[in-house]
Amino acid sequence: MAISIKNPRAVEAVKRLSAHYGTSYAEAIERAAEAALGLPDDAAQARAMERLGRIVAAYNAELPVGQTLDTDQLYDRDGLPR
Repeated sequence: MAISIKNPRAVEAVKRLSAHYGTSYAEAIERAAEAALGLPDDAAQARAMERLGRIVAAYNAELPVGQTLDTDQLYDRDGLPR
């Protein structure tokens, strides 16, 4: 799909953004659109997954080894959490 941008300010902004990221105009527009929509880019997703991995590892490190809970320990006789 071809897009024609007639607004000189928009064209200049795309050129600056492209130079800033070191990408093509299309990639610069894609990144700007994703940022405007609040969509994470690949690098942001990778950082989030790394952070999540560190959180899970820290949580797992605190768990007692070999200890399990059965449903009687988790829920009362009415099935509600204790």
